[in-house]
Parts: sequence; structure tokens; C-alpha cells
Amino acid sequence: MASDFTQLIIVVLIILAIGLAFSIGANDETLSALVGTGALKFKLALLIGGIAIGSGMIITSGGFVAKTVGSDILGKGLTYSTSMLLTVLISSIIWLVIGSFAGIPLSSTHSLVGSVVGVVIVYSITQEVVSPENAFNWDKLGSVILSWFFSPLFGFVITYLLFRILAKFYLSRLKGLNQIEKAERSFKWLLLVAIIFAEIWVGANSGEALGILYGLLDNGSLAVQEYFFYAVICGIFAFLGIYIAARFVIRNLASQMTDSRPSEGLIIQTSSAIILMIATLFGLPISHSHVIVFCIIGMNIAQKKEVEYKYLGKMGIFWILTFPIAALLAGIIYFSFSTISFI
Repeated sequence: MASDFTQLIIVVLIILAIGLAFSIGANDETLSALVGTGALKFKLALLIGGIAIGSGMIITSGGFVAKTVGSDILGKGLTYSTSMLLTVLISSIIWLVIGSFAGIPLSSTHSLVGSVVGVVIVYSITQEVVSPENAFNWDKLGSVILSWFFSPLFGFVITYLLFRILAKFYLSRLKGLNQIEKAERSFKWLLLVAIIFAEIWVGANSGEALGILYGLLDNGSLAVQEYFFYAVICGIFAFLGIYIAARFVIRNLASQMTDSRPSEGLIIQTSSAIILMIATLFGLPISHSHVIVFCIIGMNIAQKKEVEYKYLGKMGIFWILTFPIAALLAGIIYFSFSTISFI
């Protein structure tokens, strides 16, 4: 009975991981800046973006962020049980749904890691297999949390500096509307390159789906061949998420960006992609949405435009609350699960 139920949970986790990969693509808005310029036909843009995000997810599945979430943030010798992984997913989904109803773009990464912390703390207390002090790789966990603060800040700084440099040495030297329009047409193709680069690292830094699968690999529930097979499936579903579902978000946002300049989108996407790439290579899962928001703020301040600090403050409160609330919620759910003998 217990073994059969455990196998059922493993199947459910694999399905949910694939579903998460689909949702990562479905909720990605990176292509909006490109579609808004009209540089490519809509379906072609979706195809290119989908291939890029899926490729990034597959190519980096052997380690990096997936390994951090699925193994490295845990203490030495500790692995996830299937019920721990299920709790992490349930907790993350609940908090993200709450954020959606509140109209706040919460970070699935913060929610996932917060849920892991809550589950592991309760596990260490109730199971008494490991102490809470030894339940985590504190160096890795600390690096992950610090990256959440530094990555948006770096997004702001890099975007601000790139725009000021471009404006001083190029944009300010353009004379007349014809020169400006010609330059912006050239920036459309540079923007295409930047967005492909960004989509690759969006896929690579998305540790939610592959982190769950890596956890199953780490605890012996999946063989290496099975893990990489499902990693490829996740990459395919991330592609399908963009091509099938993200088109609605992208088309809606693109319709609001028809007056935006390709040069602005180029700087924002390049800045966010650089940060995502560096974070991924260090195995640090960060929030793409947080980075993008601060890149946009950096652009607005560089252009001396107004920033909606009231809305930013509201987002900031939810961002800060995500980690502890997800941890608390996950701890409560896991404690409830631990009282059920066959889980």
C-alpha cells in the first residue's frame, strides 16, 4: 500500500513538474518587446522564443539551478522525500494563486525556496533525523537569498548605465526624425538577438520544474536516464507554453508597447539576460520578474520619467512576505501530511 501510494505520488510530481514547465512558458512576457516592434510575424516570434526557452531549460538540466533547488540547498546527506516535494509544490501554488487574485506578480522562485525551507524545518523537528542547524547547506541557501536582493539592484544599475552610455555616445548624436527612425529600425534586429539570448537564460534559470525532478533523481526515485528524458519533456512543454498560451499575454502587452523604442527594449532585455546568465552559472535561482521590474525602473529614471512608487511599494511588501509565508504554509501542510502514516 505504502509503496503503491509512493509510486502514485512520484507520477503526480512528474506530471506537476511538466505542468510547471508549461506554465513557465505560458507566463513569460519576454517576447512582448519584440512583437510590439513588428520586427517579426507573431507566430514566428512565438516559435523562436519557445525554442530558445526550451533549449535553455534542457541544456542546463544537468546541474546549475536544478541541482541547487533539488539537492544543494539541503544539508549533507539529506534528500527530499516524495511527500516533501509534493508539499513544496502545493504550498508554492497556493501562495502564487493568492498573489494572482491580489494582482501582484509574485516570484515562483521565492515561493518554491520558501516552501522548501518550511518543509525541511518541520521535517527536522518532527522526524529527528537531522537537527534544524544541519538541515541546510547554509552557504548555498544564503547565497540564493542574497541573490534575490542583489539581482534586481544590478538590473537597475546596468540598465541605467547602458542607457546613459548609449544616449551619450549614439542617440544624442542622431539628427532629425529620419536618422532616429533608421537607427530604431536597426535596433529591432539587435533586439531580436537580445530576446533570444534572454529567453535561453529564462529557461535555464527556471528551477521550479527541473528542481522537483532533480529532487526525485537525488532521492533515487528517478534514474539518470529517466531524469534527462523528463527534462527534455519539460523543455518541450516550456516551448508549448509560449507557443500555445503565452500568445495572449504577449499580444496584450505588445499592443501597449507599439510606441516604445526598440533601443529601450534592447537595453532592458540585455540587462536582464546578463543577470540571469550570471545567476544561472552560479546555480542561483532568481526572480526574472523582479529583475525586469527594476530594469524598467532604471530605464525610467535614466530617461527622467515618472516611477509609480506606490505600486512598487505594494509589490515590495508582497515580495518580502513571499518567502516567510510560503515557508509557514509549507510547514503547516507538511506537518499535516506527516500525521498520515502512508505518506
